[in-house]
Amino acid sequence: MKNALIEICNRYRQNSKTAIVNEPYIPFIPEKWNGVLVLAESQNLSKTNNEYVNRLLSMSVLDRIQRLYQEPRTLGIQPWDDGSLKFALKPALGLNSGETAVCNSVLWSQQNKNGANKNPSGQINQQSTIIWTEFLEIIKPKLIITAGKIAQTIILETKWKGKQLNLRLPSKMALSRISNMFDEQDLLNKYPDVKDAVTNYSGWIKTFRQNKIFYACHAVSINKNYKYEN
Repeated sequence: MKNALIEICNRYRQNSKTAIVNEPYIPFIPEKWNGVLVLAESQNLSKTNNEYVNRLLSMSVLDRIQRLYQEPRTLGIQPWDDGSLKFALKPALGLNSGETAVCNSVLWSQQNKNGANKNPSGQINQQSTIIWTEFLEIIKPKLIITAGKIAQTIILETKWKGKQLNLRLPSKMALSRISNMFDEQDLLNKYPDVKDAVTNYSGWIKTFRQNKIFYACHAVSINKNYKYEN
């Protein structure tokens, strides 16, 4: 499977002045895979992440395509690495994060004229949709979980016929505007599965605790009618 996905990425390499890195990349799929694929939006390759960008640019083409396999402790997908998605999907679906495949829906990243992260749109979204159409024919996940409208739209546009669970993107800025409007204990009383996760997986919520608890409640609420089968 991995070699077939790499071959697809090689066919869609771009010589672009707008993409920070020319190569798209394959999803991280663990050896023991539960059949679930989690998709966030795109990598933040802004000037604030120059260390990571320089590391990517120093890699070989093959390693850039396999970049999610290169980091020793993180994947390079922020809402997964910071624990937001890992924590939310535990009470919502009982997923083992170590058995879950992860990627971004948009497979290139851009900067605006000031070097800040540019929201993906237009051609790179269209190209990413084409690649995901081919990826999914090979991967055949049991369930795709999208985090954010962009990821949701890209997968819908692939015409994939399988199960899809759509969550909001766990943006720190967006969540911070809402999460503090709720009392933590009140949320935990209403969502006992999230309360159990707070007890058992506290390491994932050491930072932005209220945001992550609130987002986990969102995931449980959205997913209340779906039962994951391992």
